[in-house]
Amino acid sequence: MSLDRYRWDMKAQQLKFGQVETARKQAESWRTGLAGLTTLFGAVLVVKGRDGFADLEAPFRWAVAALLILALAALLVATLRALSAAHGLPSDEILMTGEDLEDWSGDEVARVRRSMSWALRLTLLAVLMIAAAIMLTWTAPTGKPAGALLVIDSGSVRYCGKLVSAADGKIVLSIGKEMRILPLASVEALETVAACPS
Repeated sequence: MSLDRYRWDMKAQQLKFGQVETARKQAESWRTGLAGLTTLFGAVLVVKGRDGFADLEAPFRWAVAALLILALAALLVATLRALSAAHGLPSDEILMTGEDLEDWSGDEVARVRRSMSWALRLTLLAVLMIAAAIMLTWTAPTGKPAGALLVIDSGSVRYCGKLVSAADGKIVLSIGKEMRILPLASVEALETVAACPS
């Protein structure tokens, strides 16, 4: 056996005894990376979203709220999983033999890998839910009308349309594709409505 081969064999033997510490260091790095990714994602996308979602129509408003609550829960569980993987779980068990320590080390490495796998999946799921909530706030219809609808009685004629402006003694009304300018002095009655009467 060559000297290089012997050294590599010795290195492999040493690594076997440090598996738990190596796995926990990797979990600590992943935990830090996941926390940074979550913070960055939240800071960039939430700031660019709509100021609030209270003016969205009811089903979209509740969907955004549900997505954000579920994302927060997923991030909380992911963080707890990552912390558990990085620092271990408290235990009253005392290992007295080499065989027990070897079995525990194998089980602990497997547990750390499972926990980190779940933490990564939950973080990605939370990121997707936050992105979906933000997209809903950008694209969902609002419950507020685009403009105020007015019914105006002027002389013997009734007009209904969107208020464009009211200045200089005139009311400008958008009725379908045409604009109607009405002198304020000729207006007998004015009423806001949710929809024009047929």
